[in-house]
Amino acid sequence: MRLILKRSVLGIAKRSRLVTDVAAYIMRHSSTQTNMKDTYGYFRERFTNNGKDKDANESIREDLVRQFERIDQEVPIASTPTDGLFLAEMLLNMEADGDIVECGCYAGGSSAKLSLLAKLLNRKLIVFDSFEGLPVVEQYYLRDQHCRRSNDWVTDWSEGRYAARLDEVQSNIEQYGEFSVCSLVKGWFNETLTRGNLPEQVSFVFADVDLANSARDCFVAIWPLVSNRGIYVTHDTAYIKVLQELYNPKLWKEQFKSMPPILFGAGYGLCNDSPHIGYLVKGESLSSEYLKSLTIDK
Repeated sequence: MRLILKRSVLGIAKRSRLVTDVAAYIMRHSSTQTNMKDTYGYFRERFTNNGKDKDANESIREDLVRQFERIDQEVPIASTPTDGLFLAEMLLNMEADGDIVECGCYAGGSSAKLSLLAKLLNRKLIVFDSFEGLPVVEQYYLRDQHCRRSNDWVTDWSEGRYAARLDEVQSNIEQYGEFSVCSLVKGWFNETLTRGNLPEQVSFVFADVDLANSARDCFVAIWPLVSNRGIYVTHDTAYIKVLQELYNPKLWKEQFKSMPPILFGAGYGLCNDSPHIGYLVKGESLSSEYLKSLTIDK
């Protein structure tokens, strides 16, 4: 019964700050159930154990988990605690040059987590957001369809949703993360994702932008800058229109002039506690061993 309740709450967590807080509470207080696969407790134990004989050792990972859990408890955040562990495991095992980019930060909870990792890995974090919430969009993009949920579950991507002021985001990163490695870029993605604002090389991207047209704008601007073996993570992989934009045949044939790589988690996510996370890894002839190293359950 407890597991059913937890999954139900997580299913609507992105729609309300209150529900997001409740979801985080349930995740934390179910963390002792480490014998239950695909739960936060299960992945937390494995994330920590993965530090054995590594530079990012068990002690470092335990400290990251403690800081992440504090963020989940005290900062409004639209991603789950399990999402944070997946991002951390990817970054700690990634073999790519360049800095980290985040598109869509809400109140800075995910930014604070990424900043801790950026500091640890001696990389910069550049955060792009309007700091005004979602923009006004044409009717087609106002509502998406979810691969795992009915149309009744989905709500409109209304103007101003997920708004948080820049000073609020900065304050949250300063209090819970490492603002010394961060730059915040204010504006709409189609205006700010320029070569002047983006790093020359990008090693890791976390895009949580909801709207399919925003997902396209971010991907088109950043993917060419992602270095070999770099990772592009989308938090919108369960949305059909987003998937259609990212896998538009014309985009890959005419603009990128390449075959699209695997989108791990497409349509489903990485587990029930991370139903919106998916990622692509850039490069040809990537070994299965490298791709597996990016996962938590090894």
